[in-house]
Formats: sequence, C-alpha cells, structure tokens
Amino acid sequence: MRTKTKKLVSLAKQILARSEGLDKEEAAPKVATISTGSTLLNLAISDRWNGGYGLGKIVNIIGDTQAGKTTLALTAFAEAAHRKRFEDYDCRYDEPEAALEHDIGKLFGQRTLSRIRPPKGTMEDPRPSETIEQFQYNIHSVLKRDKPFLYILDALDALDAEDDEKKMAERVLAFEKGTQAKGSYGMSKAKIMSQLLRQVVRKVRQNNSLLIIVSQTRDNINPMSFSPKTRSGGRALEFYASHIMWLGMVKKIKKAGETIGVICRVKSTKSKLTGKQRTVEFPIYYEMGIDDVGSCVDYLLKQKVNIGKELGIQGGKPSRMIRQIEDGGLEKELFRLTGRAWKAYEDKLLLNRKRRYE
Repeated sequence: MRTKTKKLVSLAKQILARSEGLDKEEAAPKVATISTGSTLLNLAISDRWNGGYGLGKIVNIIGDTQAGKTTLALTAFAEAAHRKRFEDYDCRYDEPEAALEHDIGKLFGQRTLSRIRPPKGTMEDPRPSETIEQFQYNIHSVLKRDKPFLYILDALDALDAEDDEKKMAERVLAFEKGTQAKGSYGMSKAKIMSQLLRQVVRKVRQNNSLLIIVSQTRDNINPMSFSPKTRSGGRALEFYASHIMWLGMVKKIKKAGETIGVICRVKSTKSKLTGKQRTVEFPIYYEMGIDDVGSCVDYLLKQKVNIGKELGIQGGKPSRMIRQIEDGGLEKELFRLTGRAWKAYEDKLLLNRKRRYE
C-alpha cells in the first residue's frame, strides 16, 4: 500500500510539473540559474536549455571590440526583467568607459530599461566606477543592502588603481626631470582584485546574486583557436569566476552591402556547473540582439533533426521555418527540442565505461 501511495505522489508531481510547462528536470534544477539569452550558450555552460549562469556565481566575459560582450551581458538583465522570480533583484550596470550606445528599450524592452540602474546615485546622476577602489566601494555598497542583485562591470580594463595612477604621474614627472621614478607600476590593480574577489565571492553566493565582469582584449581573438590572452586584473578572475567565456567575431552579417550584425562564437573555458568546455555560435543583430531562434534552427539542421515534423510546421528554408515558429509562438517548443538534440549529442560523447565508484 505504501509503495502504491509513493507512486501516486510521484505521478501527481509529474502532472503538476507538466501543467506548469516544465518537465521533471526543469521542475527541480540542482542549481538555480538565469538564462544567458542564448539557448545554445545555456546548454554549453549548464547543460540546461532554459538556464545558463549559476546564481551565486561570478562570470567573466572576455572578448574583442564588437564581438558582442556588452549585448551578451545586458541580455541577462533582460532575462531577469521579464521573469517574475527576479522581480526583487537589483540590476546594476557599472560602465567605466561610458561608451554604451545600445538602445536598451528597443533591444530589450521598456521593462528592462526601467530596471537598470547605475551602481549608485540615480539615472540622472550616474556614478560609474573610475578606479578599482571605486568599484570595490560600489560592489560592497550593493552587498550591504542584503538584497539579491545582478551587477555588470563593463569593463574591468577601463579601471586603474589609484596607487597606479599616482605612480604613473610620478613617472611622467621623473621623465620630465630626467630622473628615475621609484617603485613599480601596474601591480596594485591585480592585488586589489584578488582581495576584492576573495571578499565578494562568498557574499554573492549567500544571496544568489550574479556578478558579471566584462574584460576586453586589445588584439582580435582568433575565433578558430581562441589562443590565450592576457587580461587585466591578474589571475584572480581565473580562480574565482565560475563561468569564463571567450567571445570572437566569426564574420559580419551583411544585407544590401551594409553590416547588420555579426556571427559570434563563444568558447566556454570554465564552467563549475558542468566542468566541460564547449563552443557555440549565434548571430547578434544590431536591431534585435541575440538571435536565439535562428541559432537553434541552424543547430538542429546541423544535427539533422527534422524540425518540421517535430514542431508540426512546414519544412523548407531556415528563414521560412523561423517565420513559422515566431508566428505560431513555438519558441519554447523549439528551445526544448534543441535541448533534447544537445543531450543526444552529449550522450554520444560518453565513455560508457564501468563506474569506478558506486
């Protein structure tokens, strides 16, 4: 009788999960996540189609200019703004470079625009970090609120340490006088970052927040090899970040001879959620951001999945299928299908060996 009762309870839970549009895996994730805005990138860093970044983590997005770093980072804000579970999250965008030219309302919606705030002050009086010490103050001031947050620093490379700025001024003055400046330049930033991340990582984890740090390279990243690059801040990010991703622009997307977007290739070199390293591609259009639907269609076609049969639409060219999916509101079904295809591919990579430990 007890066994029968357990089966009935299990069946009831499955029915409830399906009624909410979730399968068993989605209803009870091992780690709370937030979507990156790209189904393929979600799968690459978490093995889940509807969740990518693990909450309570630090993320490092590294890439060249125009590779899509800022768009990818801000898409996390859009995902939070359009989901009820994140309505109490603070969305703080810290932009030392003051070079944001994105139309936030057009790309991510007015709801997203209304949620984004500078690290302190108001939208009329933004106060972005100018030094690593100011960033340290800003991040700690958010932590003091004891409220979950999403914080983007875009980008770390724009910050100098106050001590390094002082030493640089001393070096310039010494050069003018024809003398030798004392001390070394450029080491304070790395030391402060190491101290800062060590202090922050535990608190970010405690309230399920997310800290995204964008890093910019001075040279173009080769999207084929993703050769190692030096980034500012020392090796602290390599140690404390749970997700590390390198972005490269594969090519520009053109229409009538004009560039309308880029194909972005992302290589995940570190994910504490899966331990895997995976590479994915998706288009980023200037007028819409990440093309999640288009990238999933392309991926499924490469995996030889019959999209028309699976989704109940007519086959044909990718553009035709994309139109049918969007007009029919079949996006979530497409993303689920992509998740199943990804799992089938990952299963082929398994060793199928006897486990050492039971």
